[in-house]
Amino acid sequence: MTETIITALSGLGIFLFGMTFMESALKEFAGVKFKQWIKNSTSSTFKAVLTGAGATALLQSSGVVSLMALSFVSASLISLQGGIGLVFGANIGTTATAWIVAILGFKIKIEAFALPMIGFSGIILMFSKSIKLSATAKIFIGFGLLFFGLEILKDAIEVSAKSINIADFSHYGVLFFILLGFVITALIQSSSATTAIVLSALSTNLITFEMATAIVIGSNIGSTTTALLGSIGGVPDKKRVALAHFLFNAITAIVAFLLINQLNYLILEIFGFKSDPVTALAIFHTFFNIIGVLILTPFIALLAKYLNSLFLQKREIKTKYIHLVEPTESNGALIAVRNEVSNLFTKSLKYSLLVMNIKPNDIFSQKKKYTEIITHSRTELEFDYKKGYDILKEIEIESIKYLNKISQLSLLPEQTETLNTLYNSIREAVYASKALKDIKNNISEFTQSDQKHVTVYYDLIRINLIRMIDNILSAKQENLNIKVILKRHEDLSNENRNFVNKLTRNFEKEGIEHKIVVSLLNTNRTILLASNSFLEAAKVLDLIFAIDTNDEF
Repeated sequence: MTETIITALSGLGIFLFGMTFMESALKEFAGVKFKQWIKNSTSSTFKAVLTGAGATALLQSSGVVSLMALSFVSASLISLQGGIGLVFGANIGTTATAWIVAILGFKIKIEAFALPMIGFSGIILMFSKSIKLSATAKIFIGFGLLFFGLEILKDAIEVSAKSINIADFSHYGVLFFILLGFVITALIQSSSATTAIVLSALSTNLITFEMATAIVIGSNIGSTTTALLGSIGGVPDKKRVALAHFLFNAITAIVAFLLINQLNYLILEIFGFKSDPVTALAIFHTFFNIIGVLILTPFIALLAKYLNSLFLQKREIKTKYIHLVEPTESNGALIAVRNEVSNLFTKSLKYSLLVMNIKPNDIFSQKKKYTEIITHSRTELEFDYKKGYDILKEIEIESIKYLNKISQLSLLPEQTETLNTLYNSIREAVYASKALKDIKNNISEFTQSDQKHVTVYYDLIRINLIRMIDNILSAKQENLNIKVILKRHEDLSNENRNFVNKLTRNFEKEGIEHKIVVSLLNTNRTILLASNSFLEAAKVLDLIFAIDTNDEF
């Protein structure tokens, strides 16, 4: 008996490894285009459900699709409503495993194809230099291992069936087997493995069809434990998607429990699958998930509205995007961190204007003339520049920590390159902000000066900063070519040199103290360096960033 248990566990282990290996290979094979298809296929609830079902059937993992849904919702690429639709559809797609196992696992001699599939695919994987071919080989290795493990599991259960009397379990009710299915799935963290065990037990007459359907219902609820456990301490959207997953499976299970006798009679007697209980179980599994989707899909919008009222953030968070997405899913995380770096860049531009006593809205939204802006910005603005810089530093630190977590994932070369550009943008934007913070005392001194010539030079410095920032903003607003932006910046830099020459030639006859001249030259130099850094930060972002004019800072 002990040997049989070890054999059964070994088969289960090989099955799980094959499933995981195939899932990983399918993710690698699917690539960015597959994820893009999922992202673009949620414009309606119906399309989201179909996409979730199709994607899960292809990837053989509802968990992967659920994580994609979570990632896209958190990154604001799709709505919570669309994400829930994907999760609902994934529950239908996950029944594909039961069909594959039922049709291929028990009706075809596995030894005839499983081991050769693993062997030939392994040879291809060893010698192939093609990424796609290698990924395909991995898929077939996983597929072969899955069925090889299933064959071992089935044989072990078949041996056990000879020493077990099914009548000994007949007095246990449906609820017991539902609980059993829940516990098994929660422990091994795989509804697919539970399905394989149940189908194996059913095929060897170890359990009855009624017991099998009850276990499958419990397995459906147990499959939500992975997402629920993973959502503990996670971001709000992760908790919302996990709760939506649990509610769907729990409600669907209740409906299936209430209709279990009717569904069993329909499939076995009306459809005539009494002599083929394995296929009948696959039909049952699909039926009650479809029933759940039909019942709950009309309420997705209402559910999304309710979930949005839950798990609200209680503490003030300075970051705008990255706290909404876990850094474990590279594509969604990269989108979130890019948005966060763009947010940091925009805030840095606004910070620089506030330090120079210029209202950012005058530049970002109203597009006033430079002289008009300066004329109406003579006084010191009520702005805590030290606190403002601390906010930028907090966003910088959190963004770098987030980038470091992403960098530990298995990334494509282009994703690694993207990380490097984001690091550079953060460094350049915060460097510019710090440089401007450090000359705030000079700015305050110029603002309070009653010397006309000092005020004129101070205004020229501020206009130069406005023009340089406006030049950067033009890239997005006017869709200008990078060469045009660089040429304009070069022209502005040349004008800046003219400013220096004018000041050094005329300060004595204009009666400006040497100390003030040095402060003006240092301030002007800092503005130029900060502008150069802002331009570098924008360049590595491809000059594409979100300008939130409603964001105070």
